[in-house]
Amino acid sequence: MVVSVMPESRSHSPETLSKIKQIADPRHILCREDMLWVLHYVQQKVAQGEPALLELPKPRLLQNFQYFGEAALLLLHRSAAGHAQDERIRICLQEAMHGLVPADRPERS
Repeated sequence: MVVSVMPESRSHSPETLSKIKQIADPRHILCREDMLWVLHYVQQKVAQGEPALLELPKPRLLQNFQYFGEAALLLLHRSAAGHAQDERIRICLQEAMHGLVPADRPERS
């Protein structure tokens, strides 16, 4: 997967950043509420005309939409017992938020 530096949303509450970090953590078991939270977050940012989204190139914006849709479909078809698709869902959620959240930056010691 190619990681590119894109514009990101300028302001996040500490709670929002904490939730995004938790959802991105592969050790965290995704629950339905996590998935709905991300889908709602992205929907709100689109509805608000988030400047960071408006700065994304059209192909990337279409990718965001594709991942948003895929995450929604995976959520609809997810069985309560099976978490085999969690990593795919996590990737889709992160890609749907591309440009809206701070990119992971290596911590320096």
